[in-house]
Amino acid sequence: MGGRNSNATPAQSPARWQQLKCKFRSNLTSMTKTNYFILFLFLTLSNNLFGQNNCGISVDTTKIFLDTNLDGFLSDLQSQTFQTFTDKKQIPQSIRQQLNCLTRDKFSIANPNEEYRCCCTSSQKLPRRKLLFFSQSKDIFLITYLTGGVGVSTTILLLKLQGDKIIDIWTGYGFPEFKSKDEVIKHIKQKRKSEFGLHGSLSI
Repeated sequence: MGGRNSNATPAQSPARWQQLKCKFRSNLTSMTKTNYFILFLFLTLSNNLFGQNNCGISVDTTKIFLDTNLDGFLSDLQSQTFQTFTDKKQIPQSIRQQLNCLTRDKFSIANPNEEYRCCCTSSQKLPRRKLLFFSQSKDIFLITYLTGGVGVSTTILLLKLQGDKIIDIWTGYGFPEFKSKDEVIKHIKQKRKSEFGLHGSLSI
């Protein structure tokens, strides 16, 4: 009685859950691909990810993990005209509202020159993400940002838009601090067939 609940859910104990995720991340480099996939499923299912949401947005996490929709996104990235920004205030309000809904922390994000939650000892009051840049075309939105833990990684988030509404999503990760759309495209093409692919988890 009165002991620590080691089976606490994210909602019951966010700080404890963050410690567990940091511990798991520190062991990734020594894991086999099978164990890595099991870990991926554990984090995905236990974290109640954005695939199950009340935002009116259909997200197929299996399709994302298998990169089923990635070729379409790559084609659009290479064929459409984009504008690029580095200020979070320039993220369109309609997109920001939908990202707020899809994430438990209302998509908290710092600008490139601001502090963020870079490691397990960072203040929980800081934003969880740090913007690198985002680019937008007539119907594609690309954003890259840093997230922390035991180590810092970069999330790549691609959104397909129909008007102001998100109709498709792909997300992946890497370690470069991308500065352009072309760098993101090059990374995706190089890493998508590697042992661990482009997915550390499907959280955004």
